[in-house]
Formats: sequence, structure tokens, C-alpha cells
Amino acid sequence: MIYSVPYVLLIIFYGILAVYYQGQKEENIKLRIRIVCATVLILFFGFRGFICDDWINYYPAFQKCTYADVNVNIFAYKNIQWHMEPGFTLLMCVCKSIVPNFHFFVFVCTCVNTALLFLFFRNRVENIPLAIILYLCFYGYLMSTNLMRNAIAILIFINAIKFIESRKPLPYFALCTLALSFHISSLLYFPLFFIYNIKTNKWIFLSLFIIGNVVFLFHIPIFLKVAAILMGDSDGRLQAMVESYTSGNLAEAKTISIGYLERVFTGILVFCYYESLVLMRKENVIFINAFLTYILLSFFLSEFGELSLRISNLFSFAYWILWGDLIRCFSIENNRKLFIIFMTFYCILKMIGTTNMITSEYDNVLFGAKSYEERLYIHNRYSKN
Repeated sequence: MIYSVPYVLLIIFYGILAVYYQGQKEENIKLRIRIVCATVLILFFGFRGFICDDWINYYPAFQKCTYADVNVNIFAYKNIQWHMEPGFTLLMCVCKSIVPNFHFFVFVCTCVNTALLFLFFRNRVENIPLAIILYLCFYGYLMSTNLMRNAIAILIFINAIKFIESRKPLPYFALCTLALSFHISSLLYFPLFFIYNIKTNKWIFLSLFIIGNVVFLFHIPIFLKVAAILMGDSDGRLQAMVESYTSGNLAEAKTISIGYLERVFTGILVFCYYESLVLMRKENVIFINAFLTYILLSFFLSEFGELSLRISNLFSFAYWILWGDLIRCFSIENNRKLFIIFMTFYCILKMIGTTNMITSEYDNVLFGAKSYEERLYIHNRYSKN
């Protein structure tokens, strides 16, 4: 648990700010709190050392990247050893041409992420510190540390959501294309323009939610079965091929976990307060659809383990909005307080569960951080164990 202490303290800090922010009526004070929130986020993650895993690829890539290579043929992915999307490659090489230091590049990415996050929260959330807690606990921590390309792509997309609301296809697809230049997974966002504005009947929502749970609980490999039918794979070659590219046997399905209970709990609350959420603001139709997408991808792709997490978490932004809005749905004050208490303890426990490993050991370059070689040695030793 010792590795989780800095992250838990960060959550507690934002929790204190959230309580203070909620009681304020003066806009000047709220503005100062928002500035503090953004500054702490940048200081904490922008100056982080080599924590988590992805720096193992990004640091060598940064060392090899040159701006001259970008000018040659950025879209052919030949400018660096690792084949990365052109937008991210361009950003990396431009940063290196300004300051040839990997930590400067991390700082710039964190500033970009923070700006995009606050732009998304503007006019959508009443309590910025609370929204940051939800962001960090629901995939935001991993986005801030371990998924540099994916994080920028997701945050660009969520700022395109307003164009789904206003039915403006050109700016929407332009932003999705920009997101695609940072991570290939953004392809999944393109068709959402045509379906996310559709209000799903709450009973259809419940039916799909139950089907997803049945698929998960009874270990039904629905994706493989459908793919096998479409591809005429009667002899099981598709399953054998998929198993060879995944870690572990597909028959070893997931078991019930705290994360599963969290999804069930949230799904039940969204169903119970479906109409209240939609009446609260029209765009909640989009976030409910995003949550349903998250649930279905998580359950239907559960046989793929890590792939299921990666794809479903592209839509975890729904939690950042819906959990905050659910607080306002409780008409009884005691129920509201109980939900806030539950959120507090759950977010702390979730952060502990996410960061309680040696690779998450926090250090900061402003106060002295371990070198790449030191962290690589620790990471490799931990991986072997």
C-alpha cells in the first residue's frame, strides 16, 4: 500500500477542495480553486518520473526521434523505430527540437491533457475538484501516466461531443481525425455521430445491460461465436488464432470483482434515475449511451482480458459526468450524503488498487527522480517476479 500513498493524498486533497468549492458562491474564489486544481494536476503528473510502463517504449522513441525525419515522411511511420501515429510523432519531435529532454515532452503532454480536460468540464460540471477525482479514479490515472497517445486522443474526442449535440458533422469529424492522428483506436469514435444523439428507451437499456451481465457471468464467448459464423470458422481456427495472440486461455474468463460490482451498481442507478438524468440536461443522452457502450464492450469482450479493458475504457469518460450528476438525482438529503460517502471510500479504494505496485512508485523530477536505467531495472525485476 505504500506505493499508493501519494495518489491517495492527491485524491484527499481534491476531496477537500471539492467540499470547499461546493460551499462557495463567489466566482472569483471558484476561479482560484480551478487554477489550483489545474496547477496541482500539472505539477503532479507533468513532472513525474518514470512511473508505470509505457515510458519503456516512449523514452527510447523520443531519443531516436528527429525533426528532420518528420519532414521526410511522417505519414509513412518511418521516422522512428516504433510505428506511432503522425500527430503524436510530430508533437514528440517538435518538443525535442525545442528542449531535447523526455521530461519536457511529458510536461507538454500533461499541459495539453489538462487544457483539454478543463475545456471539456467547462459548462458540464458544477464541482471541478470532484470531477477531477472521478477522472483520476476512472481511467484518468492511467491516461495521465501510462497511455500518452491514447490520452490525448480520448480528450480530443470528448471535446468533439458538443458537435454531436449541435449536429455539426464537419467540426466533429475534423476533431475525430485529429484524435486519430494520435491513436488508431479513435476510429471507433467516427460512427458515434449518427447514433449517440438517439435516446434509448430505459427498458432497452436495462435489457442490454442484463444481456451483458449474462454473457459475462456465464462466460459466453459471444464475440468469437459471432465472428466464427460470419467468417465460416466451423473448425475453431479463429479461436486458436485469437488465443495465440492473447495472454492466457480464453476459457479462463473473468470472475466477479469489485470492478464488476461497480459497473452493476452504476448501471442500476442509471436505470433508476434515467429520466432524471436526461431531464437534468439533454446531453446526458450521449453520456448514458457512452456508459452503455462501456458496459457492453466490457462484458462482450471479456474473453479478451486486456483488450477488453483497453477498448471499453475509451468510453469511461461517461463516469466523470454521470457519477457527479447522480448526486443531484437523490431528492432525500441522507441518500445524497450516503452516496457521497460511498463515492469517497470507493474512489480511495480504487486508487489504492490501481497504484499498489512497485512500478507505480511515485517520484518527481523537481525533487529528484530515478533514472531511466534504474526504473527499467526495477520494472524488469518486478515483471519477472
